[in-house]
Amino acid sequence: MRKMWLIAVTTYKQQIRSGTFLFLTFGLPVLMVIAGAVPILAASRGTDLDSFGYVDQSGKLSPVGQISMEDHTYHFQSIPDETSAKAAFRQGDIDGYLVIPTDYLQGEPVSYFANDNPGEGLDMVFEDFLRRALLPQLSSQTLQRLNDPAKLTYVASQSGERVAEGPALIIHFALPAVLAVLFGLAVMFGIGQLGAAVVKEKDQRAMEIVITSLRPGELVAGKILGMTLVSLTQLGIWMVGGGIAVALAVSGSVDLSTLTIPWATLFWAVLLTVPGYFLFATLAAGAGIIAGESQQAQQLAGMLGFVGLLPLWMAGVLLEAPNSPILVAMTLFPLTAPTVILFRMTFTAIPVWQLLASFFLLVASLLVAVWAVTRIFRAAMLMYGKAMRPNEIWKALLKA
Repeated sequence: MRKMWLIAVTTYKQQIRSGTFLFLTFGLPVLMVIAGAVPILAASRGTDLDSFGYVDQSGKLSPVGQISMEDHTYHFQSIPDETSAKAAFRQGDIDGYLVIPTDYLQGEPVSYFANDNPGEGLDMVFEDFLRRALLPQLSSQTLQRLNDPAKLTYVASQSGERVAEGPALIIHFALPAVLAVLFGLAVMFGIGQLGAAVVKEKDQRAMEIVITSLRPGELVAGKILGMTLVSLTQLGIWMVGGGIAVALAVSGSVDLSTLTIPWATLFWAVLLTVPGYFLFATLAAGAGIIAGESQQAQQLAGMLGFVGLLPLWMAGVLLEAPNSPILVAMTLFPLTAPTVILFRMTFTAIPVWQLLASFFLLVASLLVAVWAVTRIFRAAMLMYGKAMRPNEIWKALLKA
């Protein structure tokens, strides 16, 4: 056991120092954080503007002097015509002005004149201004209620789980799909490196050094464990970056008290993705053992990665018929089970028997894969630059 962990730690240290790992691991989170910060930057635009004019060509608006929103007061002044409004704007008396057209009530759009386009915050200010100008007899509370006439809470008929509408609802139900995509990315980027790492050990004749001091199973397990730790590190950093990006994107628009954690989803996600990833990693190690060179090993691992990402290409079926026979079959098939189940959880309730059957099939497949790869490794550990033929693989499984 100690030797297995020694190989795992050595493999882990070698991989995390590579330039490719550093670029992929930290580049993607940086892009996600930048994308998450865009809404904040857009909303913050115009916060230094507080004085506006308006030209009411419709004659339907009542005077509104100021609007208070989020501890900031915005001042409005009525201007008789566009020429006067333009002159006031050029002189700096106002930061911008609105022109309410004659057919405003028939749907003609309002024009806004300023040096820059208004951000999301100013859009809300202008909407509140027009609402108050159209309905001056209503109280502030009534106007706020008109702006948000109903906040719905969705209640699951079977479990009684309650989720508020809006971003909290989207985050709650999109979580399984996000976890499925993260699992697919971990498989795609992780197992390709594992197959190449095993071939590298063979090419450098490291096998001759280690087989005299540890068992083949320990070497294979150490390699798989080390590369899995690399993928988990990468995945963890991606999740932190994604979490920061989401927090930035929804900051100020989501009441954190309305967020609910779908613990059942997280439980099944961990229970299925952990043995699922180890299964892919073990098969990728087997591909590296069978392959004669690194390029061939990466190609075989790429085929495995394609199988793991196969459910992503079936999004149409998942949306229209999440309980179709083909998806139930893919739920039970070990190589597609984790991704399919997480995607199906986004759209439907999966029977418990399918989840349990999928878990036990995954674990059974993992044990068989470890047994088979260890036997193949014993037969191939001194074969350098030579790919194993199908009959040699079969003999290794029977006689090794």
